[in-house]
Amino acid sequence: MTAPVKKKPVNSRAKGANGERQLAKDLTALGYPATRGQQFRGGGDSPDVVCELLREKGYHLECKVTKDCKLFSPATLAEWDQQAERDARAAGLRPVIIHRWARSGWWVRVQRGGWWMPYWQPLEHWLHDLGVSTDG
Repeated sequence: MTAPVKKKPVNSRAKGANGERQLAKDLTALGYPATRGQQFRGGGDSPDVVCELLREKGYHLECKVTKDCKLFSPATLAEWDQQAERDARAAGLRPVIIHRWARSGWWVRVQRGGWWMPYWQPLEHWLHDLGVSTDG
């Protein structure tokens, strides 16, 4: 009898960096030129992905890639919200969490403020609703 094959542990830092690169690539493909943020800006309050069009609109982007969907995980969302709000506040911007799992599409956690509850929206719909011009 052979021993079960152990799966190689996932390096969460590498997974996060890959997710950030993919989000930057996908935003660029949608007409919103973007780059991965940490290696260019440094510091803990740097956005995961830098997109000047969205930054000019006042948004700080946090990218979250997981194996499973976390759209309805209160503990995970509370943790993500705290991190995004802390980092965005340091930059004077509004936090935006962009989440993808298991090769799904990207989903944006829209923070409304006040008594409005945050809600999820597909990335393409959020960008459309913002009305950010991609014209040079």
